[in-house]
Parts: sequence; C-alpha cells; structure tokens
Amino acid sequence: MLVAALTAAGLLAACGSDSTDSDGTSTAGGGGGVSTAAGDLAAKVTELSNPRKTLPIPTDEVEGVDRLRGKTVYYIPITQQAPALTVTARALTSALSAAGVDVHVCNGNSNPSDITSCVNQATGASAAAIITDAIPYALAGNALGAAQSKGIPVLITNQIPDSAHPAGDRLGYIEGAGKAQQRAIADWIIVDSGGKANVVINGSTDSPSTQAYVAAAQEEYRAHCPDCEVKVNKISSANFSLIASSTSSAILTTPGVGYVVSEFEQYLQPTLNGVQQSGKASSIRGAAGSAQITGLQMLASGKFLHVDSGQANVFQGWVDADAAIRMMLGLPLPEYEIPIRLFTRDNVKDITVSSEAEATGEWFGPTDFPAKFRALWGLG
Repeated sequence: MLVAALTAAGLLAACGSDSTDSDGTSTAGGGGGVSTAAGDLAAKVTELSNPRKTLPIPTDEVEGVDRLRGKTVYYIPITQQAPALTVTARALTSALSAAGVDVHVCNGNSNPSDITSCVNQATGASAAAIITDAIPYALAGNALGAAQSKGIPVLITNQIPDSAHPAGDRLGYIEGAGKAQQRAIADWIIVDSGGKANVVINGSTDSPSTQAYVAAAQEEYRAHCPDCEVKVNKISSANFSLIASSTSSAILTTPGVGYVVSEFEQYLQPTLNGVQQSGKASSIRGAAGSAQITGLQMLASGKFLHVDSGQANVFQGWVDADAAIRMMLGLPLPEYEIPIRLFTRDNVKDITVSSEAEATGEWFGPTDFPAKFRALWGLG
C-alpha cells in the first residue's frame, strides 16, 4: 500500500452506527465487547507480526520470455519521492533485466499533467507495457485508453480496480495490500486495548483507493470490536500543512483517544506533530501504514509509534514484472497476493533496519523469490 501522494485531492466506522460530523470527519461507536474470540484475534496478530515462511509465488510457468528481449517497459509511480515506490522500481528493474527487458521510470510528480505526459511518452515510444503505481485510472484515463488502443498493455498497481474500466486483455490490476495493512493495524489495536480502543485515523482522501483502505479498517472494528470507538480525520496531500492542526483538533474533540493512526507513513511526522500539539502525547499510542525505514527507526527508538504495518515492496517489484511479462505475451494474470507484516517495538529488534536489508526483502520472509521467479520464466 501503499503510499498515496496524490496532490490533486478531490479528484475523484467502526462500531455501531456511522455518522458524519459537521467538520467532515466520520465517526463510529457502539458497545458490547469483543465479538471475535480474543485468542483468535491475538493469534492472527502474532502471525502477522512474524515473517512469512513461504511467499505466494505463482505456479503457472511462462513460455516465450526470450521473445521480449530488447523491449522497454515504462514504470510510472505517482511520485518518486515516495520511498516505497523507489524500492519497488529498483526491484522491478532488476527483475525485468533478467528477461532482457529495460525499464524506463517516469516520475508522475503527483501531478495529473505529468502523469498523462508520462503515459503519452510511453505510447509515443511504443513501449512494450506500461505499469502505473498508486495512480487512479481516471487520473490519466484518456492517455491510458489511447495506449491500449495501440496495443500496449497497461498494468495498474496499488489501486483498487476501476469499475468503469474493468480488467481485460490489455488492462490488468494488482490491488496491493492497502486494505490488508489497515485491517492488520485495527486488529493490533483491538488486541492491545483489550477490545476497548478509542481511535483517531488520519485517513487520506487523495483517491478512491485510499478511502477504501480506511473503510476496510472501519469494517474490521465493526466486525470484531463493538466497544471500540473510531473517528476518521480526513486529510490529503494537497493540504499537507494542515494535517498537524487537524490531528490536534480531532484529538481534542474526541475525549479519551488512546490511539492515533497515520494511514501512510508519509503522514507520520505531521500526525506526530498534531499529537504533540494536543498535549496528549503521553497517553496516545501511534500507528502507521506503509512501513519504511523512518517509521521502523521510530519504533526502535520507542518514540510515539507502537505498530507499523508494511507490504513487501521488493516482492511486489517481482510480481509486477511477472504480470507485465504475462501481459506482453498475451497470457492471463494469476491472482497475486502482496504479503504484509506488522512491525512492533518488540519484533523490530529482530530485523536490520537499513536500506541494504530492505532491498533483499528479508523483513517479510525468504529472499529466494528472485530465483523462483526466474525459474518460472524459464530463465533458470
């Protein structure tokens, strides 16, 4: 998940009955105790806190990969300033190079005009495929449609599928783990609070996908924690400078807040600033999604953050490569899963928090997946 850095905000609860405050934040509350067996939910959190023993690699082999040698794939992230997308880009480049395919990275700069320009550039260069990351289809719909009409397959990643543009021979989606990350944070909070959490979620309104991720968290609280109270404080990249003050306001108008969640780590610092401005920092536990080195360092230092959910961005780079290869060869896409993990103040001590360690994918499980993908593609 992943990271949403869309500056064109406007483009497009937990327990009991939901409502919307006059300030636009959504709230939910109710009562009745933890609805799921506490032991089951705790076991789930424990499982999510450990690295995977195996990774979900597709089983259908791919033939004819040698025919792609010399071709170029365009990778268009919403912004290269998002650390997670930089990690994915490097992994994607490494993966496709094994097949003799070049990768051209074109920075979307969180700007619709730049994103459209990147897509048009790829189309003009007769790219073999286009991969977008964290970009809603509608943001460059005409350009993406034109690319497909010229026979260029388009892969949309880290976004929920656009119902107006369903997947087909030249359009594929890999949703990513945005929903899974937010559900995992909710589960951790439910267990940590004994089923009586009072939560403020700084939820991004940047795209339909970012809003869907928060909605998934709200559903998790509704399903498993009737005594939890959840308030969504709506934030956006376009109003980044206002996040701290709106966070403080949300806390001060919601008595008893014990947890504050930053949907993505890119909002973590202003979220922390807002908690400090509220004067409630000593009684609030922080949580974030899209774990990166900054957040993991904060966990290790014992400062504010207590849990950070992340998705396996290096693994996703290889998954994206697999999907692009299949689409370029006219093959159907399998169901992909991007693993996630919950990082806490306890288990962060078991990993090496460095760019080198991150690049191997070791935080999430075995690191032999590159060899397995190459074997899947007949490249031994």
